Amino acid sequence: MGLKISFEVQNFKAVRLIGKEVVVGKKNPVPELWSNMLEDGTNEFLQNMPQRVSPRGDTIGWMGDYNSKTKEFTYIAGVFAKPDTNVPNGFSYRDIPECLMGIGWIKGNTSNLEKGAHTKTEKIMRENGYMPDYSVVGISMEYYSFDNYANIKEDGNNIFTCGYFLPCKKII
Repeated sequence: MGLKISFEVQNFKAVRLIGKEVVVGKKNPVPELWSNMLEDGTNEFLQNMPQRVSPRGDTIGWMGDYNSKTKEFTYIAGVFAKPDTNVPNGFSYRDIPECLMGIGWIKGNTSNLEKGAHTKTEKIMRENGYMPDYSVVGISMEYYSFDNYANIKEDGNNIFTCGYFLPCKKII
């Protein structure tokens, strides 16, 4: 199976993303961040937060705070929680306001679906009459559903799905 992408638009409700953050630039510390979080109990801690609103097992990779001079951005691996959730010591957060959210659902038989996801989502978004809208919040997010991404089948016949979220607006 090659890569397939579908698109939808949602009225996204305000949430607080809580997780661990790194700065991405010349080096990409994101794979190590995820590996550490999955091994050291951080993800389990986040999954058990009573204020969590993302489905159990689902994780989010938030990207924002882009610095055009250094070409660096912040990446936070975490979960969605209620907007007023207290942030535990040692964790980072970003508040995501209510907005119109375009979602590119990328499906394939490789788990590396995030590669090129921004460009693919922006392309299908435009084909559907929308464009990114960074005026509300300048972010993008990778969404990893436990059931459709992390739950690996023993027989090896895995189809992975990753969501790529971009705030959007209708093209006029």
